Amino acid sequence: MGNKKYYQYGTLLIVCVLVGAVIALLMKNVNAFDTGSKSLQELQNQIIEYQRKNEDLNNRNARLYDYIRELERDEGESYLLVMEEREKFATFAGLRTVKNDGVVITLSPIGDYKIQDALVRQFTNELSALGAQAISINNERKVTTTEVRTSRDNIMINGIAFARSEPFEIKAIIDPSKIDSFVVPYLQSVSESIKKQLGEDLVAITVRHEKGIIIPALSEDRIGYAMDLLQPVD
Repeated sequence: MGNKKYYQYGTLLIVCVLVGAVIALLMKNVNAFDTGSKSLQELQNQIIEYQRKNEDLNNRNARLYDYIRELERDEGESYLLVMEEREKFATFAGLRTVKNDGVVITLSPIGDYKIQDALVRQFTNELSALGAQAISINNERKVTTTEVRTSRDNIMINGIAFARSEPFEIKAIIDPSKIDSFVVPYLQSVSESIKKQLGEDLVAITVRHEKGIIIPALSEDRIGYAMDLLQPVD
């Protein structure tokens, strides 16, 4: 789109320059005209003709400038619309930092227990099912390419290792009108069910409503940003 715009502007600029040059040449011809070789009537007719052509060129030039202004106006509106759509998609894809009310789930291992990747995935899946529009795990933005998997004593998230012996904090932005009435009670019931399965003395799980949660954008050095292997198909 940018190349097309520059091409249009370049073409119009060349046309305007040519029009200006023609006008200048016409005026020069009038000034340099040999009055001695023409009758007065012929000179008058010649001048009238040059004036008519000059007026016609001026009108064309004015129309070109009007077209340029219209093009700039249309391109400006189109540019703003494209930028607006780009921001919407970037936000949806997790490439922008976002803020709103939401919930915070903290998974804290007790004693020698190590957090399981399945436990982290279960809560992120529950949040997605509840309509969460943005989720982070230990401030790593969850996107479509995010992996949550165990690697020995760590859990890998977006290619970053987090020790399984440390707490994991999951944040989610979700419909504020449903947080206290449904989301928090439901997640607390899920937590109780998990603790009964694992044992009360292995992991502590807290769920709370928090205002103004900030969920960071996906960092540009994460694998989810990589596109160097992708070749567009015409």
